[in-house]
Amino acid sequence: MNSRPVVLVTGANSGIGLACAEAIARKGYRVYATYRNPRKAGHLWRLSRSLPLFPLLMDVNRTPSVQKAVSQILKKEKRVDALINNAGFVMAGFWEDLSDKDVRDQFETNVFGLLRVSRAVLPFMRKQGSGKILNIGSVAGFAALPGLGAYSATKFAVNSITEALRMETRPWGIDVTEINPGEIQTSVVQNARLGERVKSPQSPYTPFTKYFENFSKERFEKAAPVEKLVGVVLKALEDRPMKRRYLVKLDDYFTYYLRWLLPDALWEWGLGIMFPWSRFPR
Repeated sequence: MNSRPVVLVTGANSGIGLACAEAIARKGYRVYATYRNPRKAGHLWRLSRSLPLFPLLMDVNRTPSVQKAVSQILKKEKRVDALINNAGFVMAGFWEDLSDKDVRDQFETNVFGLLRVSRAVLPFMRKQGSGKILNIGSVAGFAALPGLGAYSATKFAVNSITEALRMETRPWGIDVTEINPGEIQTSVVQNARLGERVKSPQSPYTPFTKYFENFSKERFEKAAPVEKLVGVVLKALEDRPMKRRYLVKLDDYFTYYLRWLLPDALWEWGLGIMFPWSRFPR
């Protein structure tokens, strides 16, 4: 049996997941990198030719798919040493422009998908008496922004799940943490989904949506390189024990501490400077 640690990375066909899977494999871990769409997994298969990286079909929204993928890993490796819950997406739009389906889709992947995969590996981590779960959260998980309410709600949920799961699994030697990046240079903006009514001519939020699109574009043009986040993930994998939370950039630390130190009214006043239309009734 191979003695190198086994890591499962979800949503690894692009962006943060792909960068993490490649870097972890280069460190010598045996990485199972999951993808949902075979047509978008080409880069994973190319990496698998020279690295201990194994592309694996998994749809986190489907329990049978998750169970099948985890079973394949366990059949071959007999263990899972770490899980990186990265699969997720951004649903953009103001709450009134989002349908029930939009919100359900956002929670199905970002929250229930994370729980499905975690539940699938936990019995085996518990049996082996060790394991690490790294949940990819977001700064949006403790500082919500207008236009990203649904996404923020899922990341607030990930924050709470991580906090409880960390304590629940500690008796079996399982360590749980959360990585909270801010803006990172990936295709997240281009891949963001829009709610059903976001572009409707009848939407009362159209001018605010345009403002937010420009705001997001400017912010992500100045985003940190994905390698900075990858370095944090690698550090967490090596830490014994892991910290409760890992922030990535200096401004992420600033946002985190400022959010909890400032009274709500003062925090909203500060956001009103960023989003002037949110400060007063029209």
